[in-house]
Amino acid sequence: MTLQNMKYIIEIASHHSFSEAAKALYVSQSTLSVAVREMEKDLGIAIFNRNNKGVTLTYDGEDFLKYAREIVEQVEYLERRYQHRQYLPMRFSVSSQRLPFVARAFNRLLNTVNMGTYDMAVRECPTYTVIHDIASNKSELGILAIHASHMRTIQKTLDSNEISFTELAQLPIFVFLCRTHPLADRPSVSLEDLKDYAFVTYDQEINASHFTEELLFYELLDKNIHVSDRCTKIALIRNTNCFSIGPDLPNSNADAFHKGMGEIVALPMKEPIEPLHAGYIMRTGQAVSPIAGQFIKYLEEELKALEKMDE
Repeated sequence: MTLQNMKYIIEIASHHSFSEAAKALYVSQSTLSVAVREMEKDLGIAIFNRNNKGVTLTYDGEDFLKYAREIVEQVEYLERRYQHRQYLPMRFSVSSQRLPFVARAFNRLLNTVNMGTYDMAVRECPTYTVIHDIASNKSELGILAIHASHMRTIQKTLDSNEISFTELAQLPIFVFLCRTHPLADRPSVSLEDLKDYAFVTYDQEINASHFTEELLFYELLDKNIHVSDRCTKIALIRNTNCFSIGPDLPNSNADAFHKGMGEIVALPMKEPIEPLHAGYIMRTGQAVSPIAGQFIKYLEEELKALEKMDE
């Protein structure tokens, strides 16, 4: 079993074809056939079903591909990390649910960087991807906001991946509406008040309520609009009578909440709502790097500002 053969199989599965994969890899089709036969012989399984229309993965092949991709990703990460280290004195990456306060903390971090070369990343993605990025060492830190009722389930997922969660704050929840919304002038709103309006919710890679960073799971409501990024959500809230629920949204920062400014207003909910547990995840036992420690400091300051909004 070789790393090169794993890469070949990943490419074949991606193209559903030996010939197309061979073209993409600039190798002969026979080279790929030999690699697959060797891997199947070593493992004692059939990886592909072959027919006139191409190839498909067998059940064992799908299981193998999942782990092969993780191995290849980790090897490529190590290569990137150390091959170019002499040219990149600082490396830092953070993966996060689609949480605006993370972007603000990263902006502040970037403004303090005073180095000629660096390689940093901030990735906004679904909850499962955040956890996967940490498990695979793609990011040093992951930022999550978790409902109290989902903490135990999420913690089991983290434990199984040898990931620790450090809580930094408990965030209040608001309903976000455009300033011209029929409900915008109310002191608070209930789910009953919102039933006639569409709920803008983030897509998740895994369709389970405990993976959402929002208060409600969309299946609880009659009208739902799924989006994949914050910009689309903001545009919908600003320009329609849709609503969103969560701890934070751009165009409605702490000043806007209290002074009635901004294009989006935030209203408390009439129902008693438990706060979100916000914090960071990282590989268990891994030391916090200096740059990650600085980012966490800015993150804590942004979270404190959000906590005050409920006062």
